[in-house]
Amino acid sequence: MEVAQDRPELRAAVERLTLAVLDNLASRDGTPAIGPAQDLRHWQRFTQTSFVALQTNAWHMPDGVSTVGWLDPFPEMADVRKLISADPVLGSRVDNQVGPEFSRNFRRLDWLLIQQLIEPIVRATRSYRFDNTVFDSHYRRLTAGLLADEVLMVEFVPLNAFNSQFEEVHLADGLTLRPMTDLQMSAAIRVQGVPGEFGAGPNAFEVSWLNQWAVVTEQSFPLRTGPLERTTAAPFPILQKPANQLVQALRIVCGGSVIATRPILVQHEDDFPADLGESALLAPVGVADLDRPTYLVSDSEMDDVREIYQSLGEPAVRGDRALQTALRRLMASGSRNLVQDRLIDLMTSAEALFVKRAGITGQGKGRHIAMGASTLLKDDPILATDSTRIYECRRS
Repeated sequence: MEVAQDRPELRAAVERLTLAVLDNLASRDGTPAIGPAQDLRHWQRFTQTSFVALQTNAWHMPDGVSTVGWLDPFPEMADVRKLISADPVLGSRVDNQVGPEFSRNFRRLDWLLIQQLIEPIVRATRSYRFDNTVFDSHYRRLTAGLLADEVLMVEFVPLNAFNSQFEEVHLADGLTLRPMTDLQMSAAIRVQGVPGEFGAGPNAFEVSWLNQWAVVTEQSFPLRTGPLERTTAAPFPILQKPANQLVQALRIVCGGSVIATRPILVQHEDDFPADLGESALLAPVGVADLDRPTYLVSDSEMDDVREIYQSLGEPAVRGDRALQTALRRLMASGSRNLVQDRLIDLMTSAEALFVKRAGITGQGKGRHIAMGASTLLKDDPILATDSTRIYECRRS
C-alpha cells in the first residue's frame, strides 16, 4: 500500500489549512468549549460492566463548523482540493461513494478534515493551538486510511452466560471465541445483542461480565468507489449456525446455560474511517441463567470443545435424527430455571439417545437408559463414581 510520506506537498497544504482554521477559531471564540456530550451512537466503557452513551471530552463545535462547505471559504482549502483531485488514488476516495461492494457511504472531504484532524487536535490540546506531534499522528492515520485498498469487516455473535480463563480460543474455519472489543460491545448494546439494564439514567447501561464474549470471524473486501451499479448483498450472516453449534459443544463439555444471541456485522475498528455502521440479524434472543453460567477453564475442556464442535458439523451427525433430538432437549434443559424441568428434558434426551437411537422397543426403557448413562458417565471426573452406582441410581 502507498504511504502518506509519498505526498509531501499534500501534507504541507493540509498543515497550512489546519493552521488557518485554528487561527480563525481562536480569533473568533478564544478557547474551545470542551466537556461531556451525549452520544447514543457510541457506548463507551466506563468500568468492566458499565457503559455510557457519553463523550467525556467532546468538542462542542461553534455554530457553522459542521455545516457543509464551512471550509470552502479558506483559500488553503482550494489548494488541498486541487492536490487531492490530481491524485490518482485519493481523488476517487473523497467526495464520492466509498466502501465494499455491498455498502457504500458518501465520504465528504471537508467533514473528514474537521472530524478526523481538526477535532482531535482541539480535544488533545484543549485549545486552538497547533501541535505538530498531534497533527502528524492524525494526518498519518487519515491518509493511510484513505489509501487503504480493502475494508475489513467483522461478524460476531455475542454469547450470554459465558466466561473463560483463556484470552481467546481458536476454532475451525477461522472462527475465534474471545471477549468483545469496546466497539463490538457498543454495537451489541445498540442492537440488543446483549441483555442489560439502565443504571443511573438513560445514558448508562450495565452489562454483566458474563455477557461479554462472542464468536468472531473477520473478512476483507476490496474497496470500491462510485455509485452502486447493482445491489449486492453482504455475505451475512455466516455465523448463526456455527455459533449455535459452538453453544452445543460448550453445553456438552462444560454445562451451564450459555446461549448465542444475534449475528452482528461491523467494520473493524482499526479501519479508517470506520463509517459503515453496523448490521444485525434481528433474530429472537433466548434467556440465559446467569446463576448457572458456562465456564471454560481447562486445556482438556478446550480440546474437547474443539473436537465436539467439529464433530457436530459432520454430515453423519447432522443427519442422525435421534441424536439431534437428544441434543435439542439437552439444550432446552440448560435453559430451564427449575431443576424439575431440567430433569424432564434430560430424561427425554436420554431416551432419544439410548432407546430410540438404538431402535429399542417394548418394556424396560428405564433399564436401557440406566445402562447407557452408566457407560457414558463412568469416567466422568466430576461425578467420580463407577458405572455400577450410576446404574443402581435408577432404583432410588
